[in-house]
Amino acid sequence: MPNIKLTSYGASQEVTGSCHLLNINGFRILVDCGLFQGGSKNYLKNWDNILFSARDIDVVILTHAHLDHCGRLPVLYKNGYKGKIYATGPTIKLAKIVLEDNLQIMTEKSIKQNLTPLYSSTDLMKTNISWIKADYYQKIELGQGISFTFNNAGHILGSATAKIEVDGKSIVFSGDIGGHNMPLVKDIDYIDKADWVVCESTYGDRVHEDLADRDKKLIDAVKRVTLNNSTLLITIFAIERTQDILKVLNDYYETHLDFKVPVYLDSPMAAEATKIYKEEIKYLNEDAQDTLKRDNDIFRFPHLKITNHSRESKKINSVPPPKIILAGSGMVEGGRMLHHFGRYLSDKNNHVLFMGYQVPGTLGNKVLSGAFDFDYYGRKVPVKAGVDQIDGFSAHADKNALLDWLGHFQNPKKILLSHGDDKVLEKFSQSIKEKLGYESQVIEFAEPIVLS
Repeated sequence: MPNIKLTSYGASQEVTGSCHLLNINGFRILVDCGLFQGGSKNYLKNWDNILFSARDIDVVILTHAHLDHCGRLPVLYKNGYKGKIYATGPTIKLAKIVLEDNLQIMTEKSIKQNLTPLYSSTDLMKTNISWIKADYYQKIELGQGISFTFNNAGHILGSATAKIEVDGKSIVFSGDIGGHNMPLVKDIDYIDKADWVVCESTYGDRVHEDLADRDKKLIDAVKRVTLNNSTLLITIFAIERTQDILKVLNDYYETHLDFKVPVYLDSPMAAEATKIYKEEIKYLNEDAQDTLKRDNDIFRFPHLKITNHSRESKKINSVPPPKIILAGSGMVEGGRMLHHFGRYLSDKNNHVLFMGYQVPGTLGNKVLSGAFDFDYYGRKVPVKAGVDQIDGFSAHADKNALLDWLGHFQNPKKILLSHGDDKVLEKFSQSIKEKLGYESQVIEFAEPIVLS
C-alpha cells in the first residue's frame, strides 16, 4: 500500500495561486505553481517564502497556462528546482508568452512597491528550457512505479486534467474544467475511475447563462454603442475568452457588412495567444475546425484593428465614437484596460462589460460591485458608465457541469475541493453530497491530507 499525502499551498479556500504537492512514498510531485491574484494583499502573498523545498521536488506537472496555475514556476527555479515541467504542447506555447508578459508587469509593480522582483529573466530562461511535452492519453512513467496521464479538461487550448497512478491507486487533479459546448475547444473527457479527485469549485454555486443568450447579450451591447454614439469597453483574459469573443464578433461582422463600428484588440498578449490557437487547430472542436475550412481566419474580421505597440493604443483615444475596445487585464489589475478605465468610465454614455469572474479586492470586482469612483494614479475617477457582466464567456464549468463531470467517477473515496471562496466551497460540497452521495472535503492551506 503506497503512502500518499497531499498538501496544498495555493487555491485552498481561495480561487487563485494553484499549487498542490503530492508526496508518494517520498517521491514529490508538484501539480501547478500559480500566481496569487486579487487585491494588493493577495498579490503580495507571492513574495512570501514558499513553504516547501523546491530542491526536493522530483517533477512538476502543469495542467494549463493560466497565470494562477503557472505564474510562480520561475520561482521554483529561483529556489533551486532543477527538474522538468510536463505539459501539453499548446500549454507550453501559451505559458511561455504568459510568463514573459507577467515578468514585465511584475517587474513594473515591484519597482512601484519597492519590492525585489519575484523572479528574473534568468529564472524564466531556466523555466523555458525545462518543458517536456506530454500529449493527451500518453502514459508518462515518472519513476518508482508512478505514472500520470493527461486528459482533455475542455477549459482552454491544451488544458488538461492529470491522473496520477501508483500500485493500483489513483488521484485526479481537475486543474480548471471547461463547460459544455465550448465555442472553440473540445468538451472535457470523462474519467470513470479514481480513488481521490481534487476538483476546482470556482463556479460551484451558480449556473452560467445559455450560450445563445450569452452571444445575444454581447451583440446587443455592440449594437448599443451605435445608438448611444459611445465607447464599449470589454475586459478580456488573453487566453480562450478573447478568442471566443472574437469568433462571436467575427460571425456578426461577416454577416452584417453594413455594421462598421471599429473594434480594437488592444492586447499584444491576446494577439500572440490567438496566433497559437490558429497553429494548434487539431485541439479545436469539430465545429471550429469546420468553420476554419470555410473561413481561413475566424478571429479576424472587417473593422478589427490589432494594436500591438503602446503608441497605437494611445491613438485609440483620438478616434471618435462609436468604438469598441477589448483589452486586459481581465480583472483590471493592470494592463491597458486600466488606462481605458481612466479615460472612459466617467462618461455615462459609455459601457463596460466584464467577461467573467472578478476576484474580490480587484478593481474589476470593486467597479462591478458598484464603486462610485476609483483611484487612477492618484486621481479619483468617478464611475458613471454602465457596468455589466457576462459569465457565459467564462472558460470555467458551472455547478451543473462540475457535478456532471464528477458524477462519471465510480464511487471515489473522496472529492477534495479547491479553487473557491469559502461560501462557494461550502455550497458546492453540500451539492456533491446531495446530488452524488460522495464524501467531500475542503482543502485547507498547508494542511497535509493523508490519502493512503
